Amino acid sequence: MTTLGGLIIILPSFLCLLLALAFIKILHKLWWTPIRIKKLMALQGIKGPSYRFFYGNTKEISNMKKEVMARPQILSHDILSVVQPHIHSWTKIYGKNYLQWHGSRAQLVITEPELCKEILNNRGRAYTKREPPHLVKKLLGDGLVATTEAEKWAKLRKLATHAFHGESLKSMIPEMVASAETMLERWTVYEGKEIEVFEEFRLFTSEVISRTAFGSSYIEGQDIFEMLMKLGFLIFKNILKVRVPGISKFFKTSDEIESDKLEKGIHASIIELVRKREKKTMAVEKNSFGSDFLGLLLKANHEANENQRISVDELIDECKTFYFAGQETTNTLLSWTVFLLALHTDWQEEARKEVLQLFGKQTPNLDGIGKLKTMSMIINEALRLYPPAVWVMRNVEREVRLGKLIVPSNLELVVSIVALHHDPQIWGQDVKLFKPERFSEGVAKATNNHVGAFIPFGLGPRTCVGLNFATTEAKIALSMILQQYAFTLSPAFIKILHKLWWTPIRIQKLMALQGIKGPSYRFIHGNTKEISNMKKEVMDRPQILSHDILSVVQPHIHSWTKKYGKNYLQWHGSQAQLVITEPELCKQILNNKGSAYPKREPPNLVKKLVGDGLVATTKAEKWAKLRKLATHAFHGEGLKSMIPEMVASAETMLERWTFYEGKEIEVYEEFRLFTSEVISRTAFGSSYVEGQNIFEMLMKLGFLIAKNILKVRVPGISKFFKTSDEIESDKLEKGIHASIIEMAKKREKKTMAGEMDSFGSDFLGLLLKANHEANENQGISVDELTDECKTFYFAGQETTNTLLSWTVFLLALHTDWQEEARKEVLQLFGKQTPNLDGIGKLKTMSMIINEALRLYPPVVSVIRKVEREVRLGKLIVPSNLELIVSIVALHHDPQIWGQDVQLFKPERFSEGVAKATNNHVGAFIPFGLGPRTCVGLNFGTTEAKIALSMILQRYAFTLSPGYVHLPLRYLTVRPQHGVQVMLQSL
Repeated sequence: MTTLGGLIIILPSFLCLLLALAFIKILHKLWWTPIRIKKLMALQGIKGPSYRFFYGNTKEISNMKKEVMARPQILSHDILSVVQPHIHSWTKIYGKNYLQWHGSRAQLVITEPELCKEILNNRGRAYTKREPPHLVKKLLGDGLVATTEAEKWAKLRKLATHAFHGESLKSMIPEMVASAETMLERWTVYEGKEIEVFEEFRLFTSEVISRTAFGSSYIEGQDIFEMLMKLGFLIFKNILKVRVPGISKFFKTSDEIESDKLEKGIHASIIELVRKREKKTMAVEKNSFGSDFLGLLLKANHEANENQRISVDELIDECKTFYFAGQETTNTLLSWTVFLLALHTDWQEEARKEVLQLFGKQTPNLDGIGKLKTMSMIINEALRLYPPAVWVMRNVEREVRLGKLIVPSNLELVVSIVALHHDPQIWGQDVKLFKPERFSEGVAKATNNHVGAFIPFGLGPRTCVGLNFATTEAKIALSMILQQYAFTLSPAFIKILHKLWWTPIRIQKLMALQGIKGPSYRFIHGNTKEISNMKKEVMDRPQILSHDILSVVQPHIHSWTKKYGKNYLQWHGSQAQLVITEPELCKQILNNKGSAYPKREPPNLVKKLVGDGLVATTKAEKWAKLRKLATHAFHGEGLKSMIPEMVASAETMLERWTFYEGKEIEVYEEFRLFTSEVISRTAFGSSYVEGQNIFEMLMKLGFLIAKNILKVRVPGISKFFKTSDEIESDKLEKGIHASIIEMAKKREKKTMAGEMDSFGSDFLGLLLKANHEANENQGISVDELTDECKTFYFAGQETTNTLLSWTVFLLALHTDWQEEARKEVLQLFGKQTPNLDGIGKLKTMSMIINEALRLYPPVVSVIRKVEREVRLGKLIVPSNLELIVSIVALHHDPQIWGQDVQLFKPERFSEGVAKATNNHVGAFIPFGLGPRTCVGLNFGTTEAKIALSMILQRYAFTLSPGYVHLPLRYLTVRPQHGVQVMLQSL
């Protein structure tokens, strides 16, 4: 017992000691060490921004970068203030060399060429390569660019030097020329037109590195390039994020999970490439794996001498390094050089003269490439103004003297290439100007013999091994372009500035002169970030059971209408949006008498959900044709014939409910299944089970839209880089399309087999009939058919689902109105199923439904576009302005509805909508207004009345104690946590 008692005392004491030691170690790293380094450097005159616990200066740097993005951009070569705004700012405050913090890691920023030279020449081996961040390691592995091991670096450097210099480089020239010819062949289509060259050079440089280093092509290596590009994007996105060391073992961010997948994918693709080469070599029984870079790597992998051999992992890391660096560097160099030559056509002409003098119309050769003096000057000036890499980083291995400073071990040294290249003390007061002539007598003369002042490819033993390869490739491409084309900067470049700055400022001023104010326009993002933050704040707030949903689903409109007035200006990216909360203006917009307010073109993701169908199309003729079809299907006799199917679907649902009698039931999901069954039966002659895949894919697509609704993407970027959500949405769109086509084919097959007289009288039947219509003006295409099916599968289910859920929620809360509705139902139908005649007489229920639609409208806004400059009320609104009519704001306006606006009072509709709104036609618009009023209005309300009547005939219900009230704007206003009610059988 004594021994056991002793152990019980010792074990907790030992654990406490371990915790104390761990705490001291953390404190040492996160506080004492930074304070010690800061004091040590301050004593030597090195100052900098204050160290912030844990984060260092990463948040300040991030905020500075955001501020830059929000500023108007002008066409200037002064890029230091844009790409490294913190260095631009802090060198002015603290001097040429200063101390900053990446988390608890001290970084000495160097912008003096002499110190740069000392660091990168690394004579005493005190300034080693620093261990790259985790995500960078996934991109480059532990290869030539990233490795910190001296012996390994020397071995890999020797291999790369052999591959990319001398005779090897000479042998690559025909492949570079062939790749350039392929590119220029594509360009013939763009003659006399605009061409975007960054993407063109991406394809060209990818093709060159594929052919020269890996004996393949861009097509073969496309997956690798795309995965590396995505990984590069994730690195950029996370570069300033500080993570707790070791946390990734227990918790990974979505970016870390994505990067793991990409790393595995890249590894697998390179291994496949390697196996192919090995297989080829074995098949022809040759000893050689080839003389290109991949061949040399394979030869080294099979080397008998262990000291010269490289492992499979080293081979893969080298392939990753050269696939990425071999493409990225030359791509940016070529893009910026062409940009500068397009801007400075005098230098373009000088370069062309030189090329024609040396090569005429013949392809470039090695001898001539070496004589391209003017082009070398131009390339050097492009590399000075726009260096591919912005900095070089080194680690201080041991305490060492650097210039006049004593720097402690483990300090990081950040050499800013951009700051050195843009220093007026080195380059003169014309430093921001494009002047290739400064390199006319070589780099030494241009830099006034400051060896460390011009380092686009680094300096010293670790100078980029691909320097000659990249410049040769660039010279060949530029020579061949100049032989065939003259080029100037596209007006589209100016258009971008016009779109992102001048137009917003002009609109802001124009509207301000008319008394329309709003939040300030932020460059590129507009107000999307502010709106997003407001929504996040709402989600973090404790929610109370209140019908005041405007402050929850549209907190920005709730806040900004108070601040700027009933109508104000906001910005979605660079798109101006006039928010309307006045019923008279709403009526004018939606009635659209002068056709000045058409439907706006929907965002890309929304198009994937509803296509270019009835809800989304902006084409008047197409809309009229589709509207006619839908009206025929969902009104009059068409609607009457659907009632038995609605009743049958409700009976199926209520059969499930028998298991919940006396218990809690979550009705939002129940109504989802019910409305899905109804639209499947009535419109498509099938069932929920048959269409389940379509519903589930549409639901996922809807979630992606809601997730991305406030994200602003650079126009056209999706052609080159797709987010995981965009990739997922593409898959879903294809899946939905395939499922609908399969359903249509089944119906056609039945008709052709004689199982049906025609395609059927339901919506799908009418669509198929129109698809087979001989009259071209009345016919619809297969794409139009699938778009209409998507629209009605989604809208025909989603809207009624939310209407039923919120109505049951309100009746569970207000049992007096539930009882009134029940009396009416029993009076009209007794225990019989509802019929069309009785449905039309449900006055109390109509009042309840209208009040539910007022408090919780399915859709929060209607958006229209201003087609041409027009008078709207007293305002003159310019063309291309977007008009956001806030349905929620109109439905919750006390000036229209009275001070009891936030209360559930169906009696306000007892004398109809006109009386309830004080004749403000535009004040109550749950299904829109004017010619584009929702075509499914009667269908949706009939379906809801049938379901509610049949529920009230069988059950009484109250709100469950487990219910949590949080209306959420998804695509419609949904109850985020569902609607739980207690069910009592009558």
